[in-house]
Amino acid sequence: MRIIILSFLVIFMSCATTKKALTTSEINSLKEKIDSNLIEATFNWAQPLALNNNVRGLEALLPPGSSSGNINLMGNSNFFRINKDSIHIDLPYYGQQQLSRGYNSDGGIKFEGSADSVEKVFNSKKAAYILKYVLKAKDESYNVVLTLYASNKSNLSVSSSHRTNISYRGEWEIMKETAK
Repeated sequence: MRIIILSFLVIFMSCATTKKALTTSEINSLKEKIDSNLIEATFNWAQPLALNNNVRGLEALLPPGSSSGNINLMGNSNFFRINKDSIHIDLPYYGQQQLSRGYNSDGGIKFEGSADSVEKVFNSKKAAYILKYVLKAKDESYNVVLTLYASNKSNLSVSSSHRTNISYRGEWEIMKETAK
């Protein structure tokens, strides 16, 4: 009896972990899209590194369907745009600010300009392009890792000089040439 159960488990697990590998034409198509440098990613979920769960009423302040570790962004305007040599970011931020940026600063992650450093790598295990940026804003710097999958899904990880880390999950697409 144990052998039968063990056999079913092995078969079930092997089927669940099988991934479809990208063909050469799919990889070339993805590379072409990434090389266009006309990409816009929008996000449906924010995943802060550490929201304090001990704060009374925290869950009541979050959007419906959210928890302290997975915040629903659907219906909120947000984006990460790559337009040739320019990066434009406008994202909500949930987490702990470590250094004060003043009273007149916006609480979100905002950046517009060019990156100090750019690295693009294709990860064959993930079947995705990983784009790494170092961005220096007026009063804060960011290390950003954007992962773009062939299925048009995307993940974004943001490390800041002034805040705790946060990740976002969503989708990406190619922008029109005239968009900014």
